Amino acid sequence: MKRNTWQKWCAAMASLTAVALIAGCNGGSDNNNSQAKVRVLHASPDAPAVDVVINSAAIAANAPFKTATAFTNTNSGKGSVRVNVAGTNTTVINASPDFNAGRSYTIIAANKVAAIEPLIIDDDGVAPSSGQVKVRVVHGAPSAPAVDVYVTAPNAVLTGTTPTLAAVPFKAISGVLQVAAGNYQIRVTAAGSKAAVFDAGTVALAAGADLVLVAVDQNTGASPISLIGLTTDAAAPRFELTDTRAQLRAFHASPDAPNVDILVDNAIAASNVPYPTAVGFVAVPSGSRNVKVNATGTATTVIDVTPTLAAGKAYTAYAVGFLASISALLVEDNLSAPTAGNAKIRVIHGSPDAPNVDILANNNKVLSNVPFKTASDYLVVPAGAYNFKVNVAGTATTATQADVTLAAGKVYTAIAVGSVSPTAKNKLGIQLLTDK
Repeated sequence: MKRNTWQKWCAAMASLTAVALIAGCNGGSDNNNSQAKVRVLHASPDAPAVDVVINSAAIAANAPFKTATAFTNTNSGKGSVRVNVAGTNTTVINASPDFNAGRSYTIIAANKVAAIEPLIIDDDGVAPSSGQVKVRVVHGAPSAPAVDVYVTAPNAVLTGTTPTLAAVPFKAISGVLQVAAGNYQIRVTAAGSKAAVFDAGTVALAAGADLVLVAVDQNTGASPISLIGLTTDAAAPRFELTDTRAQLRAFHASPDAPNVDILVDNAIAASNVPYPTAVGFVAVPSGSRNVKVNATGTATTVIDVTPTLAAGKAYTAYAVGFLASISALLVEDNLSAPTAGNAKIRVIHGSPDAPNVDILANNNKVLSNVPFKTASDYLVVPAGAYNFKVNVAGTATTATQADVTLAAGKVYTAIAVGSVSPTAKNKLGIQLLTDK
């Protein structure tokens, strides 16, 4: 790839650094003339915590994913870098880079654990020019495909805009670039797409910073990646920038309502949604967002709410109740992965005329006396087959049941929907949503 293209990428990614995080992180090097400086970042998303030894000196112990060390001095010449599973002699990286006196080295434990490898960045340690920031950038997210990167003025529209960098591959390391301090917006899309998968919002870049920005896998929030920023400040050697947006989805759970359109800030997010259907998560700006539910193809609004959505959080807006008294139930979704071999499931009582209920999993009561419009906490359960029953609270009377299979690593919501009326068109039942 041409160097000037890489420089554009650096300019884009550099803009992700917020003033509050990097103020005072000056460039430059105080290396002894006979020594080099070395630091390490754990960027392998499924690897366990690690111990790191550089030239026989332990510089990190029991360091989990996303941990970074400050620079430490080490002898120049042929070096030794060993990364072990924490507390063991099991070595996952054993490298022998050349350390040149007066230079600075960033060693990234990259890739999934089955293919973990070192990515090494060699830098001269020279401070940026006055009013500038020095940046190097790494695509270190193994789960992310090739991406396009856009750097624009804040709130610029991407349609018709040429990517600052196109089709950036995993493990790409940029050259050094100095860029002017200022305000930018950086967005990352899948290669060839205009839909942002990462949006830093409007951020400021302070003069004098000397940074390495590493894109790593992220399993929560609105984006599959986040950025780890490495600084030259020994007191604050790393920071993390996550997507500034929230995630929002909707579920039509009103058993006698017609098909609906769902609008976010008066723009149609989904149209002609039937009962009982979920609309998948979409990324929306955090803050106060107006959500309307209209009868399909009309301006007849049956729900009009303006919730406040926090950056990095996920939410589901459920349209619940009979049409005559339809309302919104906004629930925050916890999309963090369960522990190994397990699934996570949450239960919601969304049937407008059902009494309080007990929830049983394989005939074991897991929730008691749950009223309408109530969402439980997430339960962590072993993956496998389950029979879920919804019983009238305090009785053995089963109103509805469903057999489901919960996969390891997945997150689910089970919602009781429909009506208990014997004349209802949409009878009481259980809908299983895959949250993640």
